[in-house]
Amino acid sequence: MIRQQPKGLYPLFFTELWERFGFYTVQTILVLYMSHGMGLSDTQSYLLYGAFSSMLYLTPVIGGYLADRFIGFRQAIILGAILFIVGYGVMAIRSPQALFLGMSIVVVGNGLFKPNVSSIVGDLYTADDPRREGGFTLFYMGINIGSLIPPLFAGPLVDHFGWNWGFLVASVGVFVGLGTFLGYKSLLGRKGEMPAISPLHQGKKGIFYTLLGIGILAAIGIFHILFMFPARSDYILIGASVGIIAGVLFYLFKERKEQQRKLLACLILILISVGFWAVYVQTFTSLMLFADRNMGHRLLGLPIDAEFTQFFNPFFIILLSPFLSRFWVWLDERGQNPSTPAKFTYGLFFMALGFLVLGLGVKMFNADGVSSPWWLALSYFLQTMGELVLSPIGLAMITRLAPHHLVGMMMGVWFLTQSAAFAIGGGLATWASVPEGTSVVEALGIYSNAFVYFGLLSLALAGVSLCLVPFVKNLISTERFSK
Repeated sequence: MIRQQPKGLYPLFFTELWERFGFYTVQTILVLYMSHGMGLSDTQSYLLYGAFSSMLYLTPVIGGYLADRFIGFRQAIILGAILFIVGYGVMAIRSPQALFLGMSIVVVGNGLFKPNVSSIVGDLYTADDPRREGGFTLFYMGINIGSLIPPLFAGPLVDHFGWNWGFLVASVGVFVGLGTFLGYKSLLGRKGEMPAISPLHQGKKGIFYTLLGIGILAAIGIFHILFMFPARSDYILIGASVGIIAGVLFYLFKERKEQQRKLLACLILILISVGFWAVYVQTFTSLMLFADRNMGHRLLGLPIDAEFTQFFNPFFIILLSPFLSRFWVWLDERGQNPSTPAKFTYGLFFMALGFLVLGLGVKMFNADGVSSPWWLALSYFLQTMGELVLSPIGLAMITRLAPHHLVGMMMGVWFLTQSAAFAIGGGLATWASVPEGTSVVEALGIYSNAFVYFGLLSLALAGVSLCLVPFVKNLISTERFSK
């Protein structure tokens, strides 16, 4: 299947793979580092992680806009990768201030990197190319190959060499990704270069890049301050999100009526995805500490730790992605491909099923507060099915429905809603907060109830999404994939 895709997919596939390797090395250890390495309570760890995750997905709108209008996707990717490398290196210094500063640099780097790799992928296809969804599913598989490896070594690495080595390895991973992008960018042709509408073609590059550097330093400083008060940062982040959405609506009303309908459909589906990601973030918060405290630590006769549980999701994505990539094309050829809004509904349903199975399973089948890791594996399988019918399809939707001059910005809006979702998810995770001194049996009861609540919440959101399917299909009725 990948041989049928454009050659430019190769460097983008591996660039994203190595960047995600670095990112998920940090994600795998971060909450445990906060809890064990820094001595923070569950609630403090959840809120700080939620603030970090929400900020990560706030900045891509600005990064996408800068790429669309000024510097192009390529320059944005290179600058973002450099900031990642520096940020992870700073996080390796063991102190709260270094952690906050490093996270702030990573947040800004993510804004420049994250939306623009996906935007170039979209540029590889013509508007009616049936390979688009399959290509994005394969690209998504690359993301998860990168996230598959860290859970296998992160636990033993930090146990034997210290927490700082996890962050240093993440920095090296992004460095390899940057080298891959620079070494094979010729396969992209002219995709992702500085846009024709950029005023930088008329000169004044020195002034612009000076202002850009000042803006990056100012943003890092602001985020650093916000990390010092994570419980209060949500209000600022929500205000910033509302302001950015207002800006998007401004651009929406400047477009032609047909394009307005497509952008409105994008926004509705993006908002539906908020609920999905708010529950999904439990992977790195409540599910991680549950695995650390209440999960049996042997699987197939082999010892496993909490970090290893992060292996399940990318493993299932890699296993299932090639089949789904071919499956969407197969259905499209027969005129039976479900609409994009219908796929979003399926994604929420699978997420609900994953948490309901886990919550009820560990409650009914456990030994003295310790549950089998197979329950968590089954839950991740179902959650992954949901992710695969929502996330890569959402990326493909943005590149297909958004006008070309707004693709980067709209890709940023896709990630912006994940900012809100991760902030909400950090709060939801506090439902599973376990007070100090709680017994293992009592802790299992807290986790079990919280997981059932997450499942019921996802199920309710799936019902809302189902009701909106006809309306959204009507908005995009001129598109082939909304049949």
